[in-house]
Amino acid sequence: MTHPTMAAGVASPVLPGDWVADPGTCTLAFAVRNFALHTVTGQIPLTSAVVHVGPSGEPDSIRAELDADGIRTGNPRRDRDLRGRRFLATGRWPVITFEAGYIKPVQTGWTVSGTLTVKDTQCPVRLDVPSFTIPADDQVAQVDLRATGRLDRRSAGVTAGPAFLIGHLISLSLAVRLRQQAGPPQLRRSPT
Repeated sequence: MTHPTMAAGVASPVLPGDWVADPGTCTLAFAVRNFALHTVTGQIPLTSAVVHVGPSGEPDSIRAELDADGIRTGNPRRDRDLRGRRFLATGRWPVITFEAGYIKPVQTGWTVSGTLTVKDTQCPVRLDVPSFTIPADDQVAQVDLRATGRLDRRSAGVTAGPAFLIGHLISLSLAVRLRQQAGPPQLRRSPT
């Protein structure tokens, strides 16, 4: 059982400090249209994420890592191609990172703007976090949140394949469970 959805503008019960993702309960799904008709879906494992919550109870920094080599679309041949040199080149760059540069409360939740690093290319990404839920039986133990976004794969340095074969726009959908980290905070916001 969870509390009703909490959104920005509502007093936040989230305690300050570092909140770390539980990778076993997190998913990062993506979808891209191929041949202008067919939509390919898949997932990339989240290996780690830390959200630092400031004294006000609002997030002020986020950093996450994804296992590029773990990409799965349900088609082994396509997965091998995506891990290969023409696409993600996971033999050389096995990790995709995300670091938030700007986190803003909006009427329906949060807007998170940051930098995604794929291979040796950095590109901007905006995520919309509409809400989060907190288990009713333990308000400080964990937070479940969802986020959506879009990415142009060309800006991430993934340019192989013509647009009529592989679409450029990738839809992202994340489900993340965060638990408060014991001990001193590990992540701080970069000075601007």
